[in-house]
Amino acid sequence: MSEIDIEAILRQGAKQADEVEVYVSRYEDLSLEQRQMAVSSVFEHAGQNIYIRVVKDGRIGVSATSDPTRIDDCMKSAVSSANLSENIAGWAGLPDKADIPAGKDPYDDSLEISADTATEYLSRMNAGAEKYAEARVVTAGVTLMKGSSILANSNGVWLERKFSDISLGIDAICEGSTGYDSDSAPFASRLNPEKVGEQTAFFATASRNGEMIESKKYDVVFSENVVDSLVLELFSDAVSGKNVLTGKSVYANSLGEAVANPKVTISDSPIEEAGDSWRRFDTEGTPAKKFDIVKDGVLSAFLYDSKTAAQAGTASTGNALRAGNGTTVISPHCLTISAPVENVLERPCLYVKEVIGAHTANPLTGEFSVEVANAFIADGGELLRPVKKAMLAGNVFDILKGEITISQSAKAFSGALVPLMRIPDLQVI
Repeated sequence: MSEIDIEAILRQGAKQADEVEVYVSRYEDLSLEQRQMAVSSVFEHAGQNIYIRVVKDGRIGVSATSDPTRIDDCMKSAVSSANLSENIAGWAGLPDKADIPAGKDPYDDSLEISADTATEYLSRMNAGAEKYAEARVVTAGVTLMKGSSILANSNGVWLERKFSDISLGIDAICEGSTGYDSDSAPFASRLNPEKVGEQTAFFATASRNGEMIESKKYDVVFSENVVDSLVLELFSDAVSGKNVLTGKSVYANSLGEAVANPKVTISDSPIEEAGDSWRRFDTEGTPAKKFDIVKDGVLSAFLYDSKTAAQAGTASTGNALRAGNGTTVISPHCLTISAPVENVLERPCLYVKEVIGAHTANPLTGEFSVEVANAFIADGGELLRPVKKAMLAGNVFDILKGEITISQSAKAFSGALVPLMRIPDLQVI
C-alpha cells in the first residue's frame, strides 16, 4: 500500500482551515464460510482508508477516501463540508497532545491471515460439534483481521495503534431445534473453537421436545449474549451524550439521580485488557480512562466526544469511535457491571440463551417484548428441561433498578465484559 504523507496533509489543511485532523486506517482481513460441512466462500480484502476532518470558524467538515491519489479532492470536500455545517457553540478545539496511558495494543503479531488458518478454526469448531452426533452443523464462519491506524492533528497529536481480531460463529440443527454460538478475541490464545462448536451442538440437541410453560412472572437468567444485545445496548444508547442533547434519552434529566439499584455500578473501562478491543485513547486522541457511569445506583456521567462535549459545555470523556464515513460516533469501550454475585442458576429460574427481536426494544422507554430461543427451566446449577416457546416482556431500565445478581465469570464482547444476569419477577408470556 502507498505511504501517506500525513504531515503534508496537515500542512495543506492548515492553509485552508483553523484545525485539521488526519486518520489513516490500514487493514487486511479474510472471511471463510462453510455450508453443509464444505467451504462455500472465501473473501479476502486489504486496503486503507484516509479520513480528513477540518474545523473552520467552529464548523466541522469531514471527508474520506481510499485512494491516496485523491487526497487533494478529499481535503476540498472536507473544507466544503465545513463551510456548509452549523457552527458548534462552545467548540474548544480538537484534542491537544497529552499523556497517554502506558500499555500494549490488542494485537496478535503471530496471527496469520490465511485460508489455512481459517480452515483450521473451522475444523476445530466442527470437531467440537461432533460430541453431540445427533446435531448437524448447518453453517459456520471464521473472520481473521489485522490492522493499524495513525491519528494526527494540527495540535500536535500523533498516535498509532495496532489491532487484530478472530471471530468465530457456528450454527447447528437437530430435529428442528437449532443452536448457535460465537466468540471473538484479539488473541488466538483466548479462543476455544472446540467449545464453540460443542456449545452449538449441545443447545441444538438439548432444545428438542420443549415444553410449554405457564404465563406468569419468573426469575429469569439472561445469558451474556442477551445482556449484551438487550440490556447494555439500550443502556449505552441512554447514556450517549448525543442522545441526551437531542432529548432521545430516558436519562436526559437524571444526572445525579438514582437510576439503578444502589448495589449496581456500571463503568466504562477502556484499558481493561480482559476486553476484546481495549484502547489507550479514542479516535480523536483523547486519553482513555476508567470512569463510573452509574455509581452505587446513581447516574454519574454521560459519554461524550469532542463535539457533543462542546455542545454540553463539558469535556470529552474519550468515547469517540470512527465511523465508516470519517465522522465520530459515541460508544463505550468496555462496559463492566458490578452487582451482587451468585451462582445465578443455583435457584429455580428460566434460563434464556438467545432472544429474537432485541432490535425492536424501545430505546426511549426501555420497553421490550422478545421471543426466547434455547430457553430452559434451570435449578441446582443445571439446565433441566427445554422450553418450547415463550415471550419476555419488561423494561430494561426497570431491570437495572431491581434486585439483579450476576455471575462471577464474564464474556468479552467488542464493547463490554458481560456476565450472566439474574432478573427477579420478569413477565413470561
